[in-house]
Amino acid sequence: MKDLLVLINLFLAVYGKAQGQSQKFNFTFNPSKFIQINKLNKASGKEVIFDLYDIHGKKTKYITADKTSEALRRQKIYSFKGKSEDGTKLITLTIASGKLTGAYLENGNSYFIEPLDKNCKKKYKIYTKPDGNYQVGQIEDAVK
Repeated sequence: MKDLLVLINLFLAVYGKAQGQSQKFNFTFNPSKFIQINKLNKASGKEVIFDLYDIHGKKTKYITADKTSEALRRQKIYSFKGKSEDGTKLITLTIASGKLTGAYLENGNSYFIEPLDKNCKKKYKIYTKPDGNYQVGQIEDAVK
């Protein structure tokens, strides 16, 4: 019995370490509808609220400022910077080509937000950078 408990604890320790190396949470977000509801096609410089999630799947309200220049707005590219309502996360988001991308910082850790796959405009993932030499974030930038 003692050996079984040791084996279970060892498995949980190894499994927990593997899970801690790369976390991911998937969610749904509609950028086109968000732009329409918030009337982002017109310059306003107003506060913009994003109801998104954190890496643990907890719904989080991000309060951002619209940092979009007129030149980018004409190209339907929108940029936002802000923080979570509780002030624990700093976030930067971009909507370009009808897709949301960005990242937030919490307790010195970076979490990336991007489409679940390159052709998807409504399903997104939040993830940490996996261990190893992997490229993360927006690989093909919409602004050249």
